[in-house]
Amino acid sequence: MFEKIKKAKQLGIIARDRMGDYMELVPILIKIQWHYFSAQIISYVVLFVLALLGLTFLGVAIIVSFWETPYRVASAWSVVVLYALAAFGVFLVSQGRARPISPFETLRTELEKDAKLVKDTI
Repeated sequence: MFEKIKKAKQLGIIARDRMGDYMELVPILIKIQWHYFSAQIISYVVLFVLALLGLTFLGVAIIVSFWETPYRVASAWSVVVLYALAAFGVFLVSQGRARPISPFETLRTELEKDAKLVKDTI
């Protein structure tokens, strides 16, 4: 019985010591995730604006090039098809992108290690 009390006391000490580590780890993980997220948002906004301008002027250039020809309507519809294909391509690329690991994956791993330590101690 005294052995179980001694083990419980040791587990309490381990848990108390690790709680400080967890409390330090959570803000660090949140900060890392925030930097990643904000950089991604900024790059996506810039990419979106530049791609939109580029596609708009490409469409205007194609239509203007065929304005005085009998292919004016066909060129306008080809611009619409070009935009649809570009949107579909961007969609396929974004779906194939690998997702980053969860921001709290490190915390979960540490908790699992501590749980294993507790099981081994008991």
